[in-house]
This record gives sequence, structure tokens and C-alpha cells, in this order.
Amino acid sequence: MSSKSNTKRGGRRPDLIRAARRLFFSRGYAGTTIEQAARAAGFSKRTVYLYFKNKDDLFISVAEEGLVKLRRNLETVAVADLGVEPSIAAIMEIYMDFAHQNPEYFRMIFRECSPDMVANVSEELRRRLEDHEHACLNVVATVVDVAVTEGRMPRIDRWETAVMFWGMATGILLLSLAGSQAVFGRSTREELISKAIWILYAGLRETDDYFRATGNQKTEQADKPTRAKRGGRKKAGRA
Repeated sequence: MSSKSNTKRGGRRPDLIRAARRLFFSRGYAGTTIEQAARAAGFSKRTVYLYFKNKDDLFISVAEEGLVKLRRNLETVAVADLGVEPSIAAIMEIYMDFAHQNPEYFRMIFRECSPDMVANVSEELRRRLEDHEHACLNVVATVVDVAVTEGRMPRIDRWETAVMFWGMATGILLLSLAGSQAVFGRSTREELISKAIWILYAGLRETDDYFRATGNQKTEQADKPTRAKRGGRKKAGRA
């Protein structure tokens, strides 16, 4: 969000967001500058800094729009009513539809966004991003909870399991968006994601056998995912 009040500065923030969205969608992060965004909105570069900390803050503010869309769609999945397998199918459908219908947002969120970039935005925006991410992952984690309660899975870490599901689907989608020769279009892409997710689900149901065979201990459930494992972040310079 802007570092200055939108109302106090004449409500120019929406205009800047719209102009930046067009540029980031068509040119990407690397091909867009603060000057270009300001010019496209009809303002000076100085005006941009009244509302956004830097280029990263502007970029993430646009990307947040897509993340909010995805979150709202995922939160429509009534896991308790649907059950495990139908919930997994519904989540996959929502995620694949989001990537298909919003390829620019998907690219911004899952390909261009980086930990360093997130570390360089305002604290308020960073907290919102963490909340959106937590909410999206929690939908998948809730499916894990139900599966564990019903005895379909052993007691495994809900957040790590949610990230495994999410990462597998995202990886295949990113390959297709990058023009991978291994993925030939939406139908093949969705078939691959579906197969991968159901294979992972089947494998997780056999996790007890894995622990017995390897002697590893099951991970205790965590209350909330943490960013601590993502490595250090360095502050980026002002764009």
C-alpha cells in the first residue's frame, strides 16, 4: 500500500496502479521503470514516491491484486462439506483457472516476485502479503487436517504438506508459461498437474511406511508457516 494517504494526495494512487499494471503486464518488472509508470499515469516521478516506497513496492502492490483474487476463489472451497478428494479437485481447478485466466498476475506472483523484492516493500504491504499467502496455503492445509482426522494420512506437518502440493502444481504451470517443450497446451498441462497431485496424495497416504523404513521422525504440526527458512534478504536499492 502507499506510504502516504491516498485521500490527502488527491487520490492519484489508483491512476498510478492502473498505469503500472499495464506496463508490468506488457513489459514485466525488468522492462518497467518508475519514470515510465509516472509518465503513463500523467504524473511526475516524484508523485510516485508519495504513494509507493520504491519500484518494488509498486510492483508488489499490483501483484497483490492477483493474490487477492486467488485467495477469494480458494476460500470458497468448503472443505468440511466437500471432503478430502473433492476439495483437492476443487482447489486444483481454481488454481489452474486462475493461471489460465490471469497469466500476467500469475507470472508476477510466482515467477518475478522474489524474497529480496518483498523485503524491500513497506511493512504494511509485507504483512498483507504474508496474510494472503497464509490464507491460500491454509485452504490446502485444512484439507490435510481433514485427511489426518479421517485417517487418510498419518499425522504430518500441515504447512509443509500444503507447500508440497502448491509447489508441484506451480512448477508445472511455470514450465508451461515458459514455453517448455514438455508441456503442450492447457489440456496436457492440467492433466499433468492432476496426475502429479494425485500421485503425491497417494504417496502421502503411505507416509507411515516411509517413516518406518527410514527411521525418520514425523514433523510436529506448526501453527503457521514461517519465512525464516527462505534464506537471507538483502535490501534492494531504490528503483
